[in-house]
Amino acid sequence: MRKSKPTFVLRVKVLSGEAENLKKEICLVVRQLFERGLIFPYGGNISARMPSSEEYWITSNVYRGRIQPQDLVRMNLKGEVLEASEKVRPSIEYPMHQAIYKKRSDVNAVVHSHSPVTTGLTIAGVDLQPITVEAGLLLKRVKTVSFAPPGSRVLAEKVAEQAGGDTLALLLQGHGVVGLGGNLLEAMGVVETLEGLALTQLSVILVAGRVPTLPEDVLKDFEGWE
Repeated sequence: MRKSKPTFVLRVKVLSGEAENLKKEICLVVRQLFERGLIFPYGGNISARMPSSEEYWITSNVYRGRIQPQDLVRMNLKGEVLEASEKVRPSIEYPMHQAIYKKRSDVNAVVHSHSPVTTGLTIAGVDLQPITVEAGLLLKRVKTVSFAPPGSRVLAEKVAEQAGGDTLALLLQGHGVVGLGGNLLEAMGVVETLEGLALTQLSVILVAGRVPTLPEDVLKDFEGWE
């Protein structure tokens, strides 16, 4: 298994107001997802960048429920650490985030959750189905990534292969969910929506023992909706 080690090239503490606000927003999203049980105390990671920037901020391996702006790490797309507090290291998943930003110039936020129900269904080999109109529309833009060790270059490469086009989310088998967005709220919203759809599908399975899906002709009537 190949894991990457970041290179530390610069440490500075001069930030623009926009960067400070972005860091605060990342921390807010992390805490919200933590409170909703979609990321764990030390599992799940989030990053964001200013539009079209070659640099991004990513979470470190601190307790998610108490994360603060000083716990974030600024990196570039070469895998170099540009700014970090003393003894703070970026999430081991930074190669995956880096690969997505390289692949998609329109993506400015990546939310990697450990959503329990969505992840549980992937472990069980159960595909999410178009059981509602919302599910039918979203799932067309969701890809599945076969298992690879967390933090590995193999995982980053597999994610990059599936993250192209208009993909909004990736289901990492046995691992979690990755939401992509033009901003943090979009990326977070995708992850939250998928977990809600997964919970609905699980409820249907438990009650009915089957998964009734919407006909394709019905879904076509809603094409173009967002």
